[in-house]
Order: sequence, then C-alpha cells, then structure tokens
Amino acid sequence: MAVLWNVVILVFCLINLSNINEVQKISIPNIDKIVHFIFYTTSSFLWSWALLKQNASNYKLNLLLIILGLILFGLLVEFLQDVLPTKRSFEWLDVACNTLGVLFGTTIYLVYTKFKPHNS
Repeated sequence: MAVLWNVVILVFCLINLSNINEVQKISIPNIDKIVHFIFYTTSSFLWSWALLKQNASNYKLNLLLIILGLILFGLLVEFLQDVLPTKRSFEWLDVACNTLGVLFGTTIYLVYTKFKPHNS
C-alpha cells in the first residue's frame, strides 16, 4: 500500500492539473501546500506501518530510513517538476510541507503504536 501511495504522489505531482476546470474552481488558500502535507503525512504513516513493526532489531534504522527516504523522494519529485514539461516548478515551500508531513505522519504512527491496546 505504501508503494502504491508513493506512485499516486508521483503521478499527481507530475501531471498538469491547471487544464482541469474542477481544479481551477477550488479556491482554498494554499491548497497546494495542504495537499503536499497530507500526501507525505499519509505516506510516512503507511511506510511506518509497513516497516517498523516487522523487525524490532532495526527499528531505529528503519525509522531513519523512512524519514530520510521520503524527504529525498519529495526533493526528487520537486526536481522532476522543474525539469520535465509539467508546467510546474520546484518550490522550497513544497519541500518544507513534504518534510513536515513526513515528520507528522511518523509521529502519528509512533504515538498510535505507543498508546494502542496491546494483545496479550
């Protein structure tokens, strides 16, 4: 599921949505930044769910790899927006929203696993 979600992020970040009338009608301030935050919050939660419960001996390493990997993925997507003919451009604020989303999603996962009822 985490891989599929990252494919969704890649597709939506690399297609030109400005030609779609329904998208143009949305007038929520900073909706683009909100979407970046939600995409990466969801992604980090899904990757944490998939990887952090599998091998407790590598827990901290996996956590670090998830965080760094998703931040680098977000940077790569921003660079691709700049170099591919997507009519989109690299934005540092998008990178910041992606990074905050990664940290928030991972934190949600860590808090959830700490406080969820454990099966005895």
